[in-house]
Amino acid sequence: MDYVTKINTIDQIFDRTLKRYRIQGKALSTLTGVSENHISEFRRGHLKTGITTDVLGRLLAGMEQIAPGSREYFCQLLAGGSNSSVKSDDPPLLKIEIALEELKSEEEENQAILLMARKLRKTSNQPLVTKLY
Repeated sequence: MDYVTKINTIDQIFDRTLKRYRIQGKALSTLTGVSENHISEFRRGHLKTGITTDVLGRLLAGMEQIAPGSREYFCQLLAGGSNSSVKSDDPPLLKIEIALEELKSEEEENQAILLMARKLRKTSNQPLVTKLY
């Protein structure tokens, strides 16, 4: 598997930005007039003809209206900037996803799996209910 750049195409960067800023395709569609299906196909890289600059511009403007800073983040990734900047208000699972994307080798992936297994073992040994009322 190539670990050099996992997010390198415009559709992957777009999808990553929507996830990071928790932007729903439906909200973006309503705001921009771009169909939900078109947005979904673009996010998954399934547009046969690509995306026009007009549509991309509308999507970026809509993203910025919904989540200020999202357009700048998208452009930063597109320009090859760091995609690893974790924001303090990011949801914990997104922080984990970002960290996992930065792993460079199978050894690092195995270490991550071990860390997660240890965490699961610690939490599974604790009772789900601590007091009965």
